[in-house]
Amino acid sequence: MKVIVSVSSGTDDPTRATLGMLAAKVAVDQGHEVVVWLQGEGVTIANKNVYDKIQGLNMPPMKAVVEALLSANVPIWLCEACAKGRNLTPENWIETSSYKTMSDYVSAALNMDKSLNF
Repeated sequence: MKVIVSVSSGTDDPTRATLGMLAAKVAVDQGHEVVVWLQGEGVTIANKNVYDKIQGLNMPPMKAVVEALLSANVPIWLCEACAKGRNLTPENWIETSSYKTMSDYVSAALNMDKSLNF
């Protein structure tokens, strides 16, 4: 099944951010094809200097979750406007990241089997 996981929280709500990324990891572990869409403060998860410091309440470390997604080569789509507004660029983002527009997200979400939103 094709799944897009949208995460809007990052350093502002570490628990919610981790729940979204954990859902993506679980979907990958279950054999689904996954794309992660980060928007708003959620784009901070893709900052290679920040993600390992995000720790949700009673959650696994974000570092472990993100690194599992990277190992599985999961595409991490960054809302371009959101990322640029937070100075997130190819120089400081995690390796499977890329800028995408809201149009890209909407098109993908409408073509996926499931959309999970956090």
